[in-house]
Amino acid sequence: MHERSRREAVVLWTARIGCALAVAGLVMELISGPGYRLGWWGLTFALIFLFALGGILTVVGCAVSITGLILARALRTPGMAAGGAGAVLGLVPAFLFYHQVSVARSSPSINDISTDLRDPPEFVSAATNGFWAGKSMAYPADVADSVRRSYPDLGSLVLPESPARTFALVRATAAAERDWVITAADSEGGRLEATATTRWFGFKDDIVIRLRGHGPGSTVVDMRSKSRVGKGDIGVNAARIRRYFDTLLRAAARI
Repeated sequence: MHERSRREAVVLWTARIGCALAVAGLVMELISGPGYRLGWWGLTFALIFLFALGGILTVVGCAVSITGLILARALRTPGMAAGGAGAVLGLVPAFLFYHQVSVARSSPSINDISTDLRDPPEFVSAATNGFWAGKSMAYPADVADSVRRSYPDLGSLVLPESPARTFALVRATAAAERDWVITAADSEGGRLEATATTRWFGFKDDIVIRLRGHGPGSTVVDMRSKSRVGKGDIGVNAARIRRYFDTLLRAAARI
């Protein structure tokens, strides 16, 4: 009887510890971004101590919770509720952490992506932003090969519309982007600039879209997206360009 009670206590505490670790990691991950966005802590603290450590805790907590759940079920002892709760609460944030780490490892250390690498669109309005004061916004020449290898699908988009009609479409599509704020729109120069704000951490990325005539009745659209923070962007800028171009193509097809 004493031995069974001891086993029950071990299984129960295993499940409870796993659940506690999963909850702690979940909370750390959830508050990492909003806290940074609100200025409660710096980027290093948010990414390393809260998000990364929180992610590790959720992975460990999920594993310990599942262990406690299996033992409780096999031995028919208390602990199934705590183990199940820890497994459920830790599974999603653990997967999120694993996904982010996998994407970061597979993405090049580049934070400035352009569809035209020979003649990248230039920032005009963004260059006057206080953040970029005294900093060069020229496209880094040494990243072109890495961009081509990492994102071979990215390239200029040709639309069968005049530059004027294409610019109106480009602007309307940009205005519909929930996380974008248009900062400049030059229809004559064929240039639109915007600032995108990521939802979780509130990172600011600058965007420029350039239009050039391409024969009678068609226009070449190029886009550049550049992060303000970090040497790498875990593929965010390339994903933004793909998503915007896909939306633009669908909008053009409805004309």
